[in-house]
Amino acid sequence: MALPEILTEARDCIDARLEKCGMGAGGGKRPLVGIIAGSGLGGFVESVAAADAIPFDEIPGLASGNVAGHAHKWILGEAAGVPIHVIAGRRHLYEGIEAVDAVHAVRTLALLGIRLVILTNAAGGLSRKLWPGDLMLIRDHINMQFRNPLIGPNIDELGPRFPDMSEPYSLAAGAVMSRAARDEKVELKEGVYVALLGPNYETAAEVEFLRRIEIDAVGMSTVPEVIAAKHAGLHVLGVSLSTNSHVNTPAGAETTHEEVLDIGRQSADKFSRLMTNALPKLAQLATSPAFAK
Repeated sequence: MALPEILTEARDCIDARLEKCGMGAGGGKRPLVGIIAGSGLGGFVESVAAADAIPFDEIPGLASGNVAGHAHKWILGEAAGVPIHVIAGRRHLYEGIEAVDAVHAVRTLALLGIRLVILTNAAGGLSRKLWPGDLMLIRDHINMQFRNPLIGPNIDELGPRFPDMSEPYSLAAGAVMSRAARDEKVELKEGVYVALLGPNYETAAEVEFLRRIEIDAVGMSTVPEVIAAKHAGLHVLGVSLSTNSHVNTPAGAETTHEEVLDIGRQSADKFSRLMTNALPKLAQLATSPAFAK
């Protein structure tokens, strides 16, 4: 299958804006790292020195979602001296879209030449080691959304029909993040993430089931993007913000989206410090031959 026109249009739209703000192919500042900031971690966006901010509605195929806590804009800029794409917000399957639409931004990043995508999300803690406000490096995931963006004709220009998923999250990038956490004295836990469809939060029986299969955190995003990123030859780093705990709070305690956003605001400084430390090293890693497509 040929590359869909909507993807080339999105790439060309961003490319034109990169050239306009001096971050194009000839300027020496073309980003090799992209960040998707999910619910709760949007505070990092405020620390980015933006050269341009493009509303999603101006990018072909990337219509704005309607989830509170997402800025719905594509930022071209720098953080810690590193040229980056920052995608403030994402589309979710629970909005009624197809999996292929949920990964449009990641595929556009791949066409723009990035090598590393950092995916962040808000998640509910299922492990007793995770408390609200904790950051978790995603070591692996389980797809319980039962949707896959690769279903249908393969887009050969992006990647192979049957991509390998034995290492969905880059061990090398994860090691960089762990060292940065130690440097900044930020506690960064590790675990397995599961994606459910949502938009409702989990029942007590679902929580018990997920804990029995040794899941550490549960959310409603990220996994389709990881699949699409790996298919396109990108390296992936995943970080979850534990915004609520299903096991370390009183029985019967309700989970609300307002709580998720509030914990995110409280954790913004911690995540920003971690990213400021890690980004220069991650950018250097992204230029290494091992990260070449």
